[in-house]
Amino acid sequence: MAAKPLVDELFVPPLAASEIALAGGKDLVHAPEHDITVSSGDTVRHFSIYAPMAAFGLVEELSHLSRRAIEPNVFFDPQFLVPAMPRLDERKVRLMVVRDQAGSRSRLRLLMPFSVERAAAVGGPATIRAWTHPFGPLGTLPVDGDDPADTLASFLETIARPEFALPDVLVLPDVRLDGSMARTLLAVAKERGLPVTCVNGITRAALLKETDGGPRKLPALSGHRRRELARQRRLLEATGPVSFDVARAKEDVQLALEDFFVLEASGWKGRQRSALITDRYRAAFAREAVNALAADGRVRVFTLKVGARTVASLVAFVDRGEAYAWKSAYDEAFAAASPGQQVVAEATRALLADPVVKRADSCAMPDHFVMNRFWSDRIEIATIVLGLNPNSARRVEAAAKGLSSMRRSRNFARLMRERLRAMLWLG
Repeated sequence: MAAKPLVDELFVPPLAASEIALAGGKDLVHAPEHDITVSSGDTVRHFSIYAPMAAFGLVEELSHLSRRAIEPNVFFDPQFLVPAMPRLDERKVRLMVVRDQAGSRSRLRLLMPFSVERAAAVGGPATIRAWTHPFGPLGTLPVDGDDPADTLASFLETIARPEFALPDVLVLPDVRLDGSMARTLLAVAKERGLPVTCVNGITRAALLKETDGGPRKLPALSGHRRRELARQRRLLEATGPVSFDVARAKEDVQLALEDFFVLEASGWKGRQRSALITDRYRAAFAREAVNALAADGRVRVFTLKVGARTVASLVAFVDRGEAYAWKSAYDEAFAAASPGQQVVAEATRALLADPVVKRADSCAMPDHFVMNRFWSDRIEIATIVLGLNPNSARRVEAAAKGLSSMRRSRNFARLMRERLRAMLWLG
């Protein structure tokens, strides 16, 4: 019987999935929708596709893979991924895992949340798109550190098999090009003669703790910028005592996160209904993900206060030496004193002093004014477009062009929204 294309299958809408997950998704049976096995000696390798709610039953395995991955990505850690999958996106997202089994022992080798979609606003070739989203802006796949090249090679070979009925173009958005996963994947593709290209490349602000000259101090600012920060600090101090706090313990993070929710909703995001707390599914995701990571000591909430009033907040994750600046907000009533810049300056000092952190990713847009000013290092991010057979070069090229066109359109729309917002604020 012919395989049924995944792109045509029915799927529970995200809102319905959220109801299921919130009602007790942890008890759902997590049998794979599709499973292909490949034997090698005493080991059987399973390539399995699951519905998103099944991720609740895979947390322990996914946690083990996350700890062993050749490159960390907190956004694919199950503490973040599992709350996100059924709540955030209108895409038909599924979960693909590669698992090795030898007798009674089983170990995950690779994880890829993905959807099947067109690589253009209108038309364009169908692609397998690894899942990234505005709340998780890093698409590095977790790949086990034990022979990752072999895992990636068998992964590319197997997802091209007709049993899966998947497109023959793989799209990996928001990947760090200098990372171990990208380097290994590109080497495997070259070795197998697969067409590959990188599109939508950007650089985003980062903070490296160690440099060629030794331990990093607070990034140098111009004399004018230092004087301006000091002047703005005095403006804050004129209204009350200024304090800075870093929440690390789970209970402290819970309280600081609620302060962040209120602060974000008080500004333009609240007025535009894009603040996390204005959508109950997004709020549920954020609370569950942040509090779960905080239970492992992997959250920092940096808070700047004037008296008892929170005027700026930055939520960051820390995982395996990497910090991720996830969300920030400030009190617009204090805009003249730039509390957003003040909290970034304080958070930068705290991250440099944190013995756990080796590097921090701003997770920001490439033109982000504040992060670019304070964090002078850069991370190269791009979308990898890879054909699954040597004859897919034309579809890879078409997909790359479509993705570039969509990125330009989204950037133009974003700039217009920001310009309109600035005009309304000035008015």
